[in-house]
Amino acid sequence: MDLDANPSAEPGSQASELEALFSFLGRIQQDQNLRDQLNEVITAPDVVAIGAAHGFQFQAATLLGLFERCNEAPLARQGLMDEKLIRVYLQRERLQAP
Repeated sequence: MDLDANPSAEPGSQASELEALFSFLGRIQQDQNLRDQLNEVITAPDVVAIGAAHGFQFQAATLLGLFERCNEAPLARQGLMDEKLIRVYLQRERLQAP
């Protein structure tokens, strides 16, 4: 999935969306309540809803694109979403490189 392939997006909006997504993912290790919430869900749209509730706006397609680039399955087993998201976060420098 090409993370830059959003013809309706304004220039730079993909970068700001990735920034919001990585900011959200960066909170997972420090916020036990957030980890608990994430471990109740198994899909990217569920993660997007939790992110939005915490003030972070990003699309499910963006998260799914990152999962694909990190060779992560698009779904998590119950109780494992936090680990999947942390693995993606740890690759953020590589994923944000042009």
